[in-house]
Amino acid sequence: MVRIAALLFSLVGSFALLGSAAIAQPNGNYYNVTLASEAAAPKTVVKDTLFSCNGATCVAGEATSRPAIICASIARELGPVTSFRAGEQSLDGEALAKCNAKADTTKMARR
Repeated sequence: MVRIAALLFSLVGSFALLGSAAIAQPNGNYYNVTLASEAAAPKTVVKDTLFSCNGATCVAGEATSRPAIICASIARELGPVTSFRAGEQSLDGEALAKCNAKADTTKMARR
């Protein structure tokens, strides 16, 4: 009887931990990016982060790199960025200009 009670107790504890882990999962909208033109593919990996794109808007969950690094990587992979938000932080005009300095305009011409 004690073994059954211990088993039930551990199962209840496991389900409680699984439920809290599901709550802690980040959503896929930490990064919200608007490109100057439509993305070539609906899904693209940038800096080990999967971005889902619909037209010129792309979203992704949080990555470990700084927002400016992610923005520059997106510009290099997908083309110029017109707006970039990471969580509650949006890049201003000067930061976007630095971000877009890394843009590969040859990728734009190939689309």
